[in-house]
Amino acid sequence: MAMYKSTQTHPKFLWRFFSCQQSKYFSVEANNEQEARSLLPDSPCLFSARIRQGVNRA
Repeated sequence: MAMYKSTQTHPKFLWRFFSCQQSKYFSVEANNEQEARSLLPDSPCLFSARIRQGVNRA
């Protein structure tokens, strides 16, 4: 019996946040929300959207 080994890595997402203090949106590419928030400026930001990147359909 052949074993199937997945070569798919974790998908990247485009995360969008809104900064009320600066009145602008920030977009970052990351694997999860925690990683995305660590890439943002220190001002508090509201979650706006999560968009999957690199979707390939057979």
